[in-house]
Amino acid sequence: MRIDCSSLILATAVVLAAVVAQPRPAVSAPNEAAVSGEEALPEKSIANMSEVELRAAIERFVENFYLAGVDLSEEQLETIYAPVVDYFGSRRQSRAAIVRDQLRYYRRWPERRFELIPGTLNVVRSDETDEVIDVVFEYFFDTRSGKRRPRGRGVAMLTLDFSVVGGQIIRERGNVVERFR
Repeated sequence: MRIDCSSLILATAVVLAAVVAQPRPAVSAPNEAAVSGEEALPEKSIANMSEVELRAAIERFVENFYLAGVDLSEEQLETIYAPVVDYFGSRRQSRAAIVRDQLRYYRRWPERRFELIPGTLNVVRSDETDEVIDVVFEYFFDTRSGKRRPRGRGVAMLTLDFSVVGGQIIRERGNVVERFR
């Protein structure tokens, strides 16, 4: 299920809070109840989540936000990326450089559709404090710009750090696995 753009924009400040590790109860990502105006129950902190709960929360983030295919503002992008990120093979890339790259990507590919491939999501707690989470998943993509229309299957690898309130992406990598004609 996809969320609409207005819900996405309202939720951006708490985007990663869908799976946040903070002492107070986290604000959950928009779900059907939240979008329809019903009150949603707060999520547990990451440290208190079972593996099943953590995987479900990360899956909501991936499907409803990361793969939503909606242009984010500069401010929204600054919220979800750490000040320095290992970004697609470039170690220690600045947040400002990542924001510029993302905005260029939006202009280059104005039409984008992504879909998580079922059964490919892998979520691993990667440190003893449970504040750093490694996420790997495969997805289908269909992008368009004028006559160009790359389509295929890709893999994304994210590392999310929840020692920061709301969480941030500290590592992002990915590859095209297969191109469709």
